[in-house]
Amino acid sequence: MDKHLIFYAMFIPTVLLFFWGMWFRISLYLQGTLQGAERAPAGRKLNILLKRGWRAFWIDPFWYLKVLIGDVIFHRKLFGQSFFRWLSHTLLVFGFVATFVVDMIKGFTTGYLVEWSRTIPALSFAHAFETGSLRPFLDFFLEFFSFLILIGCVLAMVRRFVLRPSQLRTEEEDITTLIFILFLELSGFFIEGYRIAHPEVVAGRVYLANFTPESANNWLSFGGYFLSLFLREIKIDADFLWYFHVVPSLIWFIYIPHSKLLHIFTSSVTVIADRSKHK
Repeated sequence: MDKHLIFYAMFIPTVLLFFWGMWFRISLYLQGTLQGAERAPAGRKLNILLKRGWRAFWIDPFWYLKVLIGDVIFHRKLFGQSFFRWLSHTLLVFGFVATFVVDMIKGFTTGYLVEWSRTIPALSFAHAFETGSLRPFLDFFLEFFSFLILIGCVLAMVRRFVLRPSQLRTEEEDITTLIFILFLELSGFFIEGYRIAHPEVVAGRVYLANFTPESANNWLSFGGYFLSLFLREIKIDADFLWYFHVVPSLIWFIYIPHSKLLHIFTSSVTVIADRSKHK
């Protein structure tokens, strides 16, 4: 079976389960009282809240952007409470947001646009993202932001399992979340290192490997390149490595709405709503 079909056969149900989980959580929140729509169903309440939020945003968009960057992504309030906790949270949140943005750009341009350019000459500019001058920037920033996530995860584990502040309570869910993040980051770097160490994987167009440019073979892709130095004599089935990373990634994606990771989304709304009241 075509590997693209295999991926979408896994990816589409994953996205549906993710949104089902998100709606399940949101519907619980919407059981509360909404002023002016006390008896409205959950869907109607959500529509009202979205409209109110949209109108409020355009009254002073720069204020909302300032709150989003300063209080949500960089946890300004947390900085005054504990530098160590602030650092781990900020590295994780900022790392996830930045990695997601760069990965979406890289995936869309080097994947879809490059494929479409074979039949639509006007899209030939997309090759700059695959083999041209833009590719080294994508490689470096994806590497750098992923590394921030890894550092943030390690710091969070040190705080939770080594420093153990008296007020901190470690639950099974916390351990599961940190192990998931640590595994995904390490496996991602490992796959990248294997791809760099084995050009035949790229030449054979194995699914986990698109074109590996020269920029991946130097400090720009520092994590993968460092690991590739130890993987040149090691042979592993490349398809297995892809499943080894992708399947847990999809499971983790489904797990988000049912875990404490949900606060990645809810904290943004809560903080902005709280600041709006004060404003």
